[in-house]
Amino acid sequence: MLLLIILFGLDFGRVFLGWVELNNVAREAADYAAQNPGAWNTNTPDAAAQAEYRRLVTADASGINCSLPSPIPAPSFPDGSNGAHPIGELVSAQFTCKFQLITPIISNIVGTNGLLSVSASAAFPVTYGTIQGIPVGTAVPTSTPSPSPSVNPSASPSPSPSPSAVPSCIVPTLTGLQTNKAQAPWTAAGFSTSVIFSPLAPPQYNIGSQTTAAGTSELCTSTISVSK
Repeated sequence: MLLLIILFGLDFGRVFLGWVELNNVAREAADYAAQNPGAWNTNTPDAAAQAEYRRLVTADASGINCSLPSPIPAPSFPDGSNGAHPIGELVSAQFTCKFQLITPIISNIVGTNGLLSVSASAAFPVTYGTIQGIPVGTAVPTSTPSPSPSVNPSASPSPSPSPSAVPSCIVPTLTGLQTNKAQAPWTAAGFSTSVIFSPLAPPQYNIGSQTTAAGTSELCTSTISVSK
Protein backbone atom coordinates (compact mmCIF):
# COMPACT_ATOMS: atom_id res chain seq x y z
CA MET A 1 0.00 0.00 0.00
CA LEU A 2 2.84 2.39 0.86
CA LEU A 3 4.53 1.58 -2.46
CA LEU A 4 1.28 2.30 -4.36
CA ILE A 5 0.95 5.67 -2.60
CA ILE A 6 4.53 6.57 -3.52
CA LEU A 7 3.99 5.54 -7.15
CA PHE A 8 0.69 7.44 -7.20
CA GLY A 9 2.47 10.62 -6.06
CA LEU A 10 5.28 10.03 -8.56
CA ASP A 11 2.89 9.52 -11.47
CA PHE A 12 0.75 12.57 -10.85
CA GLY A 13 3.80 14.68 -9.98
CA ARG A 14 5.16 13.86 -13.45
CA VAL A 15 1.81 14.70 -15.02
CA PHE A 16 1.55 18.03 -13.18
CA LEU A 17 5.07 19.12 -14.13
CA GLY A 18 4.39 18.02 -17.69
CA TRP A 19 1.17 20.07 -17.75
CA VAL A 20 3.11 23.15 -16.58
CA GLU A 21 5.65 22.63 -19.39
CA LEU A 22 2.86 22.03 -21.89
CA ASN A 23 1.34 25.40 -20.96
CA ASN A 24 4.72 27.02 -21.66
CA VAL A 25 4.78 25.30 -25.05
CA ALA A 26 1.29 26.64 -25.84
CA ARG A 27 2.31 30.19 -24.85
CA GLU A 28 5.46 30.06 -27.00
CA ALA A 29 3.44 28.74 -29.94
CA ALA A 30 0.70 31.37 -29.61
CA ASP A 31 3.26 34.16 -29.27
CA TYR A 32 5.08 33.03 -32.44
CA ALA A 33 1.80 32.79 -34.37
CA ALA A 34 0.78 36.28 -33.15
CA GLN A 35 4.01 37.68 -34.59
CA ASN A 36 3.68 35.74 -37.86
CA PRO A 37 -0.08 35.55 -38.55
CA GLY A 38 0.33 35.71 -42.33
CA ALA A 39 2.01 32.30 -42.36
CA TRP A 40 -1.41 30.65 -42.15
CA ASN A 41 -3.22 32.76 -44.75
CA THR A 42 -5.38 30.55 -46.93
CA ASN A 43 -4.27 32.09 -50.22
CA THR A 44 -0.61 32.85 -49.49
CA PRO A 45 0.68 30.47 -46.78
CA ASP A 46 4.31 30.70 -45.66
CA ALA A 47 5.68 27.15 -45.53
CA ALA A 48 9.00 28.23 -43.97
CA ALA A 49 7.29 30.06 -41.08
CA GLN A 50 4.96 27.10 -40.50
CA ALA A 51 7.95 24.74 -40.41
CA GLU A 52 9.67 26.99 -37.87
CA TYR A 53 6.48 26.97 -35.77
CA ARG A 54 6.46 23.15 -35.72
CA ARG A 55 10.20 23.08 -34.92
CA LEU A 56 9.76 25.44 -31.96
CA VAL A 57 6.86 23.40 -30.57
CA THR A 58 8.77 20.12 -30.94
CA ALA A 59 11.93 21.58 -29.36
CA ASP A 60 10.05 23.12 -26.41
CA ALA A 61 8.16 19.86 -25.78
CA SER A 62 11.25 17.65 -26.02
CA GLY A 63 11.74 17.71 -22.24
CA ILE A 64 8.17 16.57 -21.51
CA ASN A 65 7.62 12.86 -21.03
CA CYS A 66 4.55 12.72 -23.27
CA SER A 67 3.55 12.22 -26.89
CA LEU A 68 2.34 15.23 -28.90
CA PRO A 69 -0.09 14.67 -31.78
CA SER A 70 1.39 14.26 -35.24
CA PRO A 71 1.29 16.46 -37.22
CA ILE A 72 1.63 19.39 -34.83
CA PRO A 73 -1.75 21.26 -34.70
CA ALA A 74 -1.73 24.66 -36.40
CA PRO A 75 -2.82 27.76 -34.45
CA SER A 76 -6.41 28.91 -34.76
CA PHE A 77 -7.88 32.36 -35.25
CA PRO A 78 -11.18 32.50 -33.27
CA ASP A 79 -12.33 35.61 -35.13
CA GLY A 80 -12.56 33.47 -38.26
CA SER A 81 -10.32 35.53 -40.52
CA ASN A 82 -8.84 33.49 -43.40
CA GLY A 83 -7.03 36.36 -45.10
CA ALA A 84 -5.10 39.27 -43.57
CA HIS A 85 -5.20 39.15 -39.79
CA PRO A 86 -5.65 42.63 -38.22
CA ILE A 87 -3.67 43.77 -35.20
CA GLY A 88 -5.49 42.84 -31.99
CA GLU A 89 -7.16 39.71 -33.39
CA LEU A 90 -6.65 36.78 -31.01
CA VAL A 91 -4.70 33.72 -32.12
CA SER A 92 -4.71 30.61 -29.94
CA ALA A 93 -2.62 27.46 -29.75
CA GLN A 94 -3.89 24.28 -28.11
CA PHE A 95 -2.11 20.97 -27.58
CA THR A 96 -3.13 17.64 -26.08
CA CYS A 97 -0.33 15.42 -24.81
CA LYS A 98 -0.56 11.75 -23.76
CA PHE A 99 1.40 10.76 -20.64
CA GLN A 100 2.42 7.16 -20.01
CA LEU A 101 1.55 6.26 -16.40
CA ILE A 102 3.88 3.82 -14.66
CA THR A 103 1.64 2.67 -11.79
CA PRO A 104 -0.24 -0.44 -13.02
CA ILE A 105 -3.43 -0.08 -10.98
CA ILE A 106 -3.71 3.68 -11.46
CA SER A 107 -3.01 3.45 -15.20
CA ASN A 108 -5.89 1.00 -15.61
CA ILE A 109 -8.28 3.28 -13.71
CA VAL A 110 -7.61 6.74 -15.16
CA GLY A 111 -6.01 6.02 -18.50
CA THR A 112 -6.53 4.12 -21.71
CA ASN A 113 -3.72 1.59 -22.14
CA GLY A 114 -1.86 3.47 -19.44
CA LEU A 115 -2.10 6.81 -21.29
CA LEU A 116 -3.51 9.94 -19.68
CA SER A 117 -4.43 12.90 -21.93
CA VAL A 118 -3.56 16.41 -20.71
CA SER A 119 -4.43 19.60 -22.61
CA ALA A 120 -3.12 23.16 -22.49
CA SER A 121 -3.93 26.28 -24.50
CA ALA A 122 -2.89 29.93 -24.74
CA ALA A 123 -4.00 33.01 -26.71
CA PHE A 124 -2.15 36.15 -27.78
CA PRO A 125 -3.32 39.21 -29.77
CA VAL A 126 -1.82 39.61 -33.24
CA THR A 127 1.02 42.15 -32.99
CA TYR A 128 2.05 42.35 -36.65
CA GLY A 129 -0.07 43.04 -39.73
CA THR A 130 -2.75 45.45 -40.90
CA ILE A 131 -4.78 47.67 -38.59
CA GLN A 132 -8.52 47.06 -38.82
CA GLY A 133 -10.29 50.05 -40.43
CA ILE A 134 -7.07 51.70 -41.66
CA PRO A 135 -6.39 51.51 -45.45
CA VAL A 136 -3.02 50.15 -46.56
CA GLY A 137 -1.03 52.46 -48.85
CA THR A 138 0.21 51.03 -52.15
CA ALA A 139 2.76 53.68 -53.12
CA VAL A 140 5.57 55.39 -51.27
CA PRO A 141 5.99 59.09 -52.10
CA THR A 142 9.39 60.00 -53.47
CA SER A 143 11.13 63.32 -53.22
CA THR A 144 13.39 64.92 -55.83
CA PRO A 145 16.58 66.28 -54.28
CA SER A 146 17.21 69.96 -55.00
CA PRO A 147 20.52 70.89 -56.62
CA SER A 148 23.29 71.83 -54.25
CA PRO A 149 24.22 75.52 -54.36
CA SER A 150 27.72 76.41 -55.52
CA VAL A 151 30.16 77.48 -52.87
CA ASN A 152 30.83 81.21 -52.76
CA PRO A 153 33.85 82.01 -50.60
CA SER A 154 32.73 85.59 -50.05
CA ALA A 155 29.17 84.69 -49.01
CA SER A 156 28.27 85.10 -45.37
CA PRO A 157 27.16 81.94 -43.54
CA SER A 158 23.41 81.39 -43.51
CA PRO A 159 21.66 81.33 -40.13
CA SER A 160 20.92 77.96 -38.57
CA PRO A 161 17.30 76.83 -39.06
CA SER A 162 15.08 77.09 -36.03
CA PRO A 163 13.97 73.74 -34.58
CA SER A 164 10.62 72.51 -35.89
CA ALA A 165 7.72 71.99 -33.50
CA VAL A 166 7.16 68.47 -32.18
CA PRO A 167 3.79 67.20 -33.49
CA SER A 168 1.11 66.42 -30.93
CA CYS A 169 -2.06 64.35 -31.22
CA ILE A 170 -5.40 64.28 -29.40
CA VAL A 171 -6.01 61.09 -27.37
CA PRO A 172 -9.17 59.28 -28.59
CA THR A 173 -11.71 57.48 -26.40
CA LEU A 174 -10.83 53.77 -26.20
CA THR A 175 -13.03 52.80 -23.24
CA GLY A 176 -16.00 50.71 -24.27
CA LEU A 177 -14.26 49.35 -27.38
CA GLN A 178 -13.22 45.72 -27.84
CA THR A 179 -9.50 45.01 -27.75
CA ASN A 180 -9.33 44.11 -31.45
CA LYS A 181 -10.83 47.51 -32.39
CA ALA A 182 -8.67 49.72 -30.14
CA GLN A 183 -5.70 50.20 -32.46
CA ALA A 184 -7.68 51.74 -35.34
CA PRO A 185 -8.84 54.97 -33.59
CA TRP A 186 -5.43 55.32 -31.90
CA THR A 187 -3.65 55.25 -35.27
CA ALA A 188 -6.32 57.38 -36.93
CA ALA A 189 -5.64 60.08 -34.29
CA GLY A 190 -2.06 60.27 -35.60
CA PHE A 191 -0.20 58.21 -32.98
CA SER A 192 2.66 56.07 -34.32
CA THR A 193 2.76 53.55 -31.45
CA SER A 194 0.74 50.44 -30.62
CA VAL A 195 -1.89 50.16 -27.91
CA ILE A 196 -0.62 48.15 -24.91
CA PHE A 197 -3.13 45.64 -23.54
CA SER A 198 -3.27 44.63 -19.87
CA PRO A 199 -3.52 41.74 -19.41
CA LEU A 200 -1.51 41.01 -22.55
CA ALA A 201 -3.32 37.90 -23.78
CA PRO A 202 -6.83 37.67 -22.35
CA PRO A 203 -9.89 36.46 -24.14
CA GLN A 204 -11.23 39.40 -26.13
CA TYR A 205 -12.77 41.96 -23.75
CA ASN A 206 -14.32 45.44 -23.65
CA ILE A 207 -11.86 48.11 -22.50
CA GLY A 208 -12.79 49.60 -19.14
CA SER A 209 -9.99 52.13 -18.59
CA GLN A 210 -7.09 53.83 -20.35
CA THR A 211 -3.95 55.34 -18.83
CA THR A 212 -4.24 58.67 -20.70
CA ALA A 213 -7.53 60.59 -20.57
CA ALA A 214 -9.40 61.09 -23.82
CA GLY A 215 -9.24 64.58 -25.30
CA THR A 216 -5.80 65.45 -23.93
CA SER A 217 -2.97 66.51 -26.22
CA GLU A 218 0.08 64.23 -26.20
CA LEU A 219 3.16 63.71 -28.36
CA CYS A 220 2.32 61.52 -31.36
CA THR A 221 5.04 59.13 -30.21
CA SER A 222 3.40 58.60 -26.80
CA THR A 223 2.09 55.21 -25.69
CA ILE A 224 -1.14 54.22 -24.00
CA SER A 225 -2.20 51.19 -21.95
CA VAL A 226 -5.73 49.83 -21.64
CA SER A 227 -7.28 47.28 -19.27
CA LYS A 228 -10.61 45.77 -18.31
